[in-house]
Amino acid sequence: MMSLTSRSTAVHPVRTRPASLLALCGALLLAALLALPAPAQAHDTLLSSDPEDGATLETSPEEIALTYSADILEVSPLVRITDESGTELAEIVPTVEGPVATATLTEPLPAGTHTVQWRVVSSDGHPIEGTFTLTVEQDPAEVAEPSDGGGDDAAATGAAEASDAGERSRPHPPVMRSRRPAPSPRRTPGWAWAR
Repeated sequence: MMSLTSRSTAVHPVRTRPASLLALCGALLLAALLALPAPAQAHDTLLSSDPEDGATLETSPEEIALTYSADILEVSPLVRITDESGTELAEIVPTVEGPVATATLTEPLPAGTHTVQWRVVSSDGHPIEGTFTLTVEQDPAEVAEPSDGGGDDAAATGAAEASDAGERSRPHPPVMRSRRPAPSPRRTPGWAWAR
């Protein structure tokens, strides 16, 4: 009996060794496959904006241009601008040309710091989004007012017109008409061009 036991012990490991080696190889192969890096699925990224993130502008920009790392898809792009309190000032559907999305502002932004939120669809079909800020120093009303005394010229013109109106109310003697045309009156602008 002793010899049978030792014989079966010697034969038994030989039969199980190929199965153990196969299981071990399978486990190592699975571990190696799991250790390999997954294929990269990089989405497009925002490369730059005009105005830049954190820019301080004297007046409101007329448009905001966003440039991405690849051509973006024309699928539901959106630019939303809010003020410091979170109140929405504008929601714009930008035009898309290749890697650039351009949002044109229909109304100028008021003075203050504004958050620009954007959302576009990456060239791989995945939506991407982000935010940046910009600061406007002057309100649109301040920009529209003349800053070099144009109001004084307007007041002088108004006074001259009032004087003319007063003279018209008084009777004048008849005026003899000449055959030469009267010279055209010169108009002076209310402000001068900057040099």
